[in-house]
Amino acid sequence: MGLGFSYIDTETERLAKGFTFIENFSLGFNYQTSTRTFIYLGSNFGHVSNLNFELPNDGYNVLGIEVGFSYLLQ
Repeated sequence: MGLGFSYIDTETERLAKGFTFIENFSLGFNYQTSTRTFIYLGSNFGHVSNLNFELPNDGYNVLGIEVGFSYLLQ
């Protein structure tokens, strides 16, 4: 889970120009493929809005897939 902020320099039909807030939630799992390697598979959901400080504020919802690879050096 994560929280953050950003700045949008162009107004869109869903979101006003200015500072926005980002909430993100990820869920996934690691699968060990050898003693030193792992593959990560997961999904995430994110939402961007300006907390109604400006109109419009319909925000954006994003659903994504995450894939990763890890190698242990020692």
